[in-house]
Amino acid sequence: MRFIRLVQPLAAGLLAVALLSAAGCPSSSVEKADPPKPTPTPTVEPIQPPPADDAALMPRPPVGEFQQPAVQPPADPLPKLALEPAERPMAPIEKEPVEKKSVEETRALVKELPVPIEKPAKPAAKIAASADPATPAAEVTQNAARRPRTGKNSGIPFDPIKENGPIFKELPELKKDWPKPKAVLVITGVERGYIEPCGCAGLDRMKGGMTRRATFLQQLRDEKGWPTVAIDVGGLARGFGRQAEMKFHTLVEGKVKMGYNAVAFGADDLRLPAGELVSVAAEVNGRPSMFLSANVGLFGLDQNITQTHRVVEAGGRKIGITAILGLKYQKEINNAEIEMSDPATALKKIVHELKKKADFLVLLAHATSEEAVELAKQFPEFNAVVVSDGPAVPPQQPETVKGTKTLLITVGQQGMCAIALGLYDDPQTPWRYQRVPLDSRFTASPDMKALMAAYQEQLKSVGFAGLGLRPAAHPKAETNGRFVGSKKCQACHEKSYDIWKKSLHSKAYDTLAKLDPPRNFDPECVSCHVVGWHPTRFFPFESGFESLEKTPHLTNTGCEDCHGPGEKHVAAEMGADEALQKKYRKAVVITKEDSKKRQCMECHDLDNSPDFDFDAYWPLVEHREKEE
Repeated sequence: MRFIRLVQPLAAGLLAVALLSAAGCPSSSVEKADPPKPTPTPTVEPIQPPPADDAALMPRPPVGEFQQPAVQPPADPLPKLALEPAERPMAPIEKEPVEKKSVEETRALVKELPVPIEKPAKPAAKIAASADPATPAAEVTQNAARRPRTGKNSGIPFDPIKENGPIFKELPELKKDWPKPKAVLVITGVERGYIEPCGCAGLDRMKGGMTRRATFLQQLRDEKGWPTVAIDVGGLARGFGRQAEMKFHTLVEGKVKMGYNAVAFGADDLRLPAGELVSVAAEVNGRPSMFLSANVGLFGLDQNITQTHRVVEAGGRKIGITAILGLKYQKEINNAEIEMSDPATALKKIVHELKKKADFLVLLAHATSEEAVELAKQFPEFNAVVVSDGPAVPPQQPETVKGTKTLLITVGQQGMCAIALGLYDDPQTPWRYQRVPLDSRFTASPDMKALMAAYQEQLKSVGFAGLGLRPAAHPKAETNGRFVGSKKCQACHEKSYDIWKKSLHSKAYDTLAKLDPPRNFDPECVSCHVVGWHPTRFFPFESGFESLEKTPHLTNTGCEDCHGPGEKHVAAEMGADEALQKKYRKAVVITKEDSKKRQCMECHDLDNSPDFDFDAYWPLVEHREKEE
């Protein structure tokens, strides 16, 4: 019997280095904020848009909702190989000169780069190998020189103020600070389960999260002494299932601790069981919930579980707030325990009363932009309409609804930014607007960090099975078999394995375990840091990673994350059937084009790896072996 190499010279790569980089009546109330110290308000110039870079703030559009595949029958145990690859004598690996030159030149290039290959930018993502002809070494060098790495391990210091711009500066020079407002509205929304940035690309380079929002609010209230009213247009949840519910409760508790005054219901929030919603939306000890809605009723509108509107006093100003769920989003909700009504009809019942009680009216419209604009025109009493729909990054300045004086304010996506709307007793400049990127200029709030740790501990306690995750058949299971682990590739692909072993992909699981708090029990993190999980839908494949104890050979981001399960390929290489060997070698081949178009970006997306540039990182992990 011939002794043949285990994991075939398929195309190049296991995965590119973890590079990335990585509230009266039953339905209303009046709240009072701490009175601010009176200060004179100087006259300032009219507002003009600040010169900020929208592109730099752009988050990745949210991924599709979690969908768990149907239950699959249990798989048979892996067949035991008569002789493990490392025990078999290996024939010398011969390569064409051009192939050898490409590998050597690539490695030489790696040594010259400012970031050593042992510590590239992001741990864990899935980058495939290439079956294409070797790229000339000179071209590799030129490509890397043209595209320098800018991620967390690039050695380039990151200045969030320089990158995302200063805040609360007078326009247009951006030199003088804002005068103290009578009150400031902090407006957020559409977090969609985004509790904290993942940190793959470096927390200092990422935006959003509860810990920074809490610090921002604390600075306004305590350091600046600005009377602050915090409101949210809704959209806390994403998807469904136990983890979505746990995230929702964590986000709600965070908003309570941050002192939010009003929060609307979003469409995704209302897809959760009504019992879950009531547990956080009902008043406690006579204190009204922060949730309110003019046209959504949990267990019926006549139950009055949440208020329809409220008035919050801050800095001598009375802010009237109500919320609605738009008609389009109502059609997407199929929940018999939730009653909804027409937004305009609901607003007609309360807007007159609200106008009598408050001097500044805000409508939180979880609706399409078109619906929000029509409501603003129909009810010009509102000074500001906050809409959930809009661009991924809020604009530098708000729009004014045509034919009215109403401000139309959007909040972006995933809580990457907050909007601050300062209110002044100045007819010339009655308000000032600031888009606030929640970046690393704001330190992590200890209270919110503790909440995050408690959430991760919940995930650990419940486990993957407790979250309702069921292994599904891999798309290539029939042709490829099951997962066997990267170690099975080493004996036949020593050079390729060595390149992978020196990359952070081979340490991907440890990066989760060593985070503060650890995230190695969070499916949304684990999926890109182990072998055998769907990277964007967060569930395991059959024979994929289960736990460090049960499947230690499937930790880290390995060969099979890109090439697919390797069981049949391994078994064929242990035999002498050349036709079978050829068949299963072909089954695990992927090209550089495949990697660039799909595989890499499944984990190295704009959420987790905003600095990722395929052409800059590919040379660091490119490897191929050609057999005569």
